[in-house]
Amino acid sequence: MDTFMLDQLKLRWPADWTKLHVYFVPDPVEIRPVIDAYRSVLDRFDFIARQPDEWLHSTMMVIDEISARNVTSDQRAELARRLRQVTAEMPSFKVACRSAVVKRSSVSLEMVPDLRFNKLIDGMKAVAGDMFGQKAVQYSNGRPHITLAYATGDGDSDVVQASLREVLDPRTELTVDCVRLVDVLVDTELVQFRWEELAKLRLTH
Repeated sequence: MDTFMLDQLKLRWPADWTKLHVYFVPDPVEIRPVIDAYRSVLDRFDFIARQPDEWLHSTMMVIDEISARNVTSDQRAELARRLRQVTAEMPSFKVACRSAVVKRSSVSLEMVPDLRFNKLIDGMKAVAGDMFGQKAVQYSNGRPHITLAYATGDGDSDVVQASLREVLDPRTELTVDCVRLVDVLVDTELVQFRWEELAKLRLTH
C-alpha cells in the first residue's frame, strides 16, 4: 500500500477549500457487524488510518472546480431541490457488502448489486453538471464502495489482505433509502473526510 490517493487528493483539492459532495451514509446499526469484525485487524498496521465510524460513507458525487464557499445559498437550495427530484423518483433498495478488499491506497467494502446505485449517481451528476458544468462532475469513485481505511505510508498490501481474510467473512445488507448533500472538509494529516450535512435526500419507500 502507498499514499497515491492522498497525493492525488492534494493535487486536486486546494488546502483552503471545502467541496460539495453527495454521500450515502450507512445506517450505523446495519454496518456495525462488519466494522466490529475488521476493526482489530486494521488497527494492527501503523501505515493505515482507520476511518472513524461516524464518518463512514460512500461517495456518489463530487462537485469539483468550485469551492463550497463560492456556491451561493440560492444555488445550494436549487441544487438540493433538483437532487430531491432525482431521489424521489427512485424506490429505496438494499445492497450487500462484500468482504474487505485491499487496494493500492485503501481498504474498502464493495457494495453489490450496483445497478440502482449507479443509476442514482447518473441522475445526480446530470443535475449538478447542468448547474455547474460537466467538468465539475467528471470525478468517478469507481464501483460503489465504503472506504474503511486509507494508507498513510508504505506497507505490504498482501499482509493486510491476508490478515483480513482471517476474519469470519462478515456480511451485511445496507438500506439505501436516503443520501446526503454535504459540505466536505478533508484532513490530510489524519487522512479523514468530515462534513456538514446540508440536505437529506430521501428515496421513495
